[in-house]
Amino acid sequence: MTQRIGIFGGTFDPVHYGHIASAKMLVAKLSLDVLYFMPCQQHPFRKHPGASPSQRADMLTLAVADEAQLQVDERELRRDGISYTVDSLQDIRSEFGEDAVIIFILGTDAFASLHQWERWQSLLLLSNVAVIERAGQQTAAQITESALKALLAQSVTTINASHGELVQLVLEPYIISSTVLRSALAATYQVDSKVDEAQIKVIHEFIPASVVQYIEAQQLYQSNH
Repeated sequence: MTQRIGIFGGTFDPVHYGHIASAKMLVAKLSLDVLYFMPCQQHPFRKHPGASPSQRADMLTLAVADEAQLQVDERELRRDGISYTVDSLQDIRSEFGEDAVIIFILGTDAFASLHQWERWQSLLLLSNVAVIERAGQQTAAQITESALKALLAQSVTTINASHGELVQLVLEPYIISSTVLRSALAATYQVDSKVDEAQIKVIHEFIPASVVQYIEAQQLYQSNH
């Protein structure tokens, strides 16, 4: 039976319940056998993460420990330098074979800059693409780049091919971000101020307990304040 594999890239700095909930929704909507979180080593367009590559991978592994259909792919962490998605998808395609249905997942914000990615036109030769829209983010309708608009115009309702198709999905919004959580974590380490119970509540509400324990043990995100 043909495998259906999702690839969900990002920094995951740190991973939180919003990521996990989105992944579960994507497994259902795309009829995936497995979804791989693929943390990047070094993002081409963003500053360096607060946690090291191995720490971000450890946190992801803890977060998905009880989720059989969610796994962690560390291939970009094993490569030095900037993480180019096209290289990763080439590896994944070689690994799973020509018949596997591979779906690379990205949000509309990231898709809006896809034409600036390394060898971006090769992505659809290696995989399908799922463009995810969320409330409060740039919508697909707001994208102006002509090549990207042409791709969106050809989108399908259901991905059936091994590669070359694009689907647009709308996911329920989640009300937290890694940026907010890093700030909350940093605030708890300000020794000259009283413990902020509201910040601690946010941390425990949106980050899995095993990941919180890891963050505390590794003393992560303390320098962000």
